[in-house]
Amino acid sequence: MKSWTLKPKYLMLALLMTSRWVVYGFTGVALVAILRRSGVELAQISILGSAGFLFMFKFLWAPLVDRVRLFGMPTYKGWYLLMQGLCGISLLALLAFQPKEDFYAVFVCLVVASLSASFRDIAQDGLAVKILAQSEIPTANGYMSAGFMLGMVLGGGMLLALYDTIGWAGSVWLLVIATLLPIPMMFLFKEPDSQPTEAQPSGQAKSMLYALIAFFRYRGNAQWTGLIMLMTLAGITGPSLLVLMLVDNGWSLTRVGVVTNIAGPLIAAVLSLAAGYVFARTTRRIALTSMIALGAIFSFAKMPIATNSYPEIMTIAIVVLAVVVASLTNLAQKIVVIDKASSSPDFGTNFTIQGAINQMAGTVASVVAPALAAVIGYANVIFIAGILGAVCVILLIRYKPL
Repeated sequence: MKSWTLKPKYLMLALLMTSRWVVYGFTGVALVAILRRSGVELAQISILGSAGFLFMFKFLWAPLVDRVRLFGMPTYKGWYLLMQGLCGISLLALLAFQPKEDFYAVFVCLVVASLSASFRDIAQDGLAVKILAQSEIPTANGYMSAGFMLGMVLGGGMLLALYDTIGWAGSVWLLVIATLLPIPMMFLFKEPDSQPTEAQPSGQAKSMLYALIAFFRYRGNAQWTGLIMLMTLAGITGPSLLVLMLVDNGWSLTRVGVVTNIAGPLIAAVLSLAAGYVFARTTRRIALTSMIALGAIFSFAKMPIATNSYPEIMTIAIVVLAVVVASLTNLAQKIVVIDKASSSPDFGTNFTIQGAINQMAGTVASVVAPALAAVIGYANVIFIAGILGAVCVILLIRYKPL
């Protein structure tokens, strides 16, 4: 029977993920609310979203992180230390400004932090692929998923709740501390020099351009990218659409935030640890198809929420469970993503390409879902999502390289 021993690298990857998502949780959730309450116009707030626009294209510079060593360190360690440090400095610069009065200066700091973080993320994801054996991937992903959810709760929920007490300066200092804390741990970490046994074709190993297309040339990867897009579109009724439905049903922002950004993610963080161990003891196909199927079932279960037909306690239960299922589905998907990322030595590039495809499909879903709901209603959008989920299950069962 496989051991349930906690390995230090699992904990390290979880802590790196927590640090990463404390900042993303704050800038993506809490900061929007803070700026709006400070009197910043909606048009300006919409500009803020473009600070993260770079992440959709970070696969373009991912080969640089895979191929170039910094400071004589192993590939990913040097990039992580440099870019995490630059990200921390960019966030520290926010102390010189106020969110409303100096909006555009704040925006510039966030753009610099985002650019640094995009390089940092490539290095972190590439490192995870590099140091995890195939048998370790499910369990390690359970810890990373827990770190992700915990970071979102701390950055998107807790910092927003504490803002009236600690203010702008206190929030910025906590972000900087969360960013800089992993640096000593990463500095002491000994990144291995080993590479996968499968080599790239001779004459093309040094081509960064080749690295951007090589991923699609490995067996099953082109079909997998299509499945990523379909799975993401099947999640069209995710937390963002749920929030809109709950607000339209008369829920207060506080109640919506507690249920969707605190209660759901905290439960998901705990269950992610258990799910990682369970997924390690079954096949990738069973893990992923079972979660997609469960997501489709919950899509149909959410339909009465659109008309406020459930008792309140039932609505809360469905919403929390839907958030949990979405998190565990992401966990199962990331297991396969890491598997696919080891197709060639360009670990960071292979991982980032898959992430970019997911993000592009997610962006389409986030734009289309509310607009479509305005035309055909929330319930019909949810029904479409359930059907897409069922189609995903059928295609995943038939997809052989899984």
